[in-house]
Amino acid sequence: MAHTSDEPVFSIVIPARNMERFLEETLQSVQDQTFADFEVICVDDGSTDNTRQIADRFAQSDDRFHAVDGPAKGVSAARNLGLSRAQGKFVLFLDADDLLHAQALGTFSEALKNSDAIAAVAGVQRIDVDGHPMRGADNRHLVPDQDQLAALLRKNFVVNGGALAVRTEGAQRCGGYDESLVNGEDWEFWCRLALLGEFAVVQGPALLNYRQVASGANFGARGPAFARRVPCIEKIAVNPLMKERFGSRLRSLLRARQIDIFWSGVRNQYQYGRKSAALFEGTCGAVLYPDSLLRPRLIWRFLQSLDRTAK
Repeated sequence: MAHTSDEPVFSIVIPARNMERFLEETLQSVQDQTFADFEVICVDDGSTDNTRQIADRFAQSDDRFHAVDGPAKGVSAARNLGLSRAQGKFVLFLDADDLLHAQALGTFSEALKNSDAIAAVAGVQRIDVDGHPMRGADNRHLVPDQDQLAALLRKNFVVNGGALAVRTEGAQRCGGYDESLVNGEDWEFWCRLALLGEFAVVQGPALLNYRQVASGANFGARGPAFARRVPCIEKIAVNPLMKERFGSRLRSLLRARQIDIFWSGVRNQYQYGRKSAALFEGTCGAVLYPDSLLRPRLIWRFLQSLDRTAK
């Protein structure tokens, strides 16, 4: 049996609700890490399937793994519970259907141990529901050397929490996840985190395999397609520290983000086989967001992202 130290380097928080199909593979990807000094806090958030039994099995055979009962109030509350129990210097919020590269924790550790960065962002490899790699641009190309927060406000370059190793003290200091948000809670959290400092960019292979599931958060993140109000954006818009940092510029940054969320939703409709819905929404989007037609880089990224078939 492997043993965790009293003060592990990493705490890996995994919220899970009815994830029996994927959870064992996810936990195995953590157990297979070449960097062994970690703890796993798997939060069973009200599952009605065998999720808890899978988590318990790992906990019984490896004392670095801990299965705990969640509040059944959504993924943000589950992550915050895990964060409150984290003993590690760094924390990683891993989704229960995603997979870590075997050298992920060791690579994150090297990126952060001699750095002042508040977090380290790694590359993301999208995989389909069966685990096959999908086409996609490297998210790290969107991370600038300077003014990272402005870039993140415009476009979610982190993509998924499993690609961001965070200093635990920083995650706690910025207040964790906003439990009132249903969609976009991760991006809103990362933006508040970026107020505290820069993100180091981890070079080399992608460290996260991000599973694309039509019923998952990646499909529903934007909420209703034609919603004029986006709660996660509104939270940023009224954040006094954001207003102090960017002033009148904040409005244009968040407008770019709202446009990006809309077109990401159109792309998801297309990728998951709902092409008629994608065509309808895309046509309406040209009317609702005419300024998006003046953003050639956005248009180019959108067209490239339509083809994410398996490699």
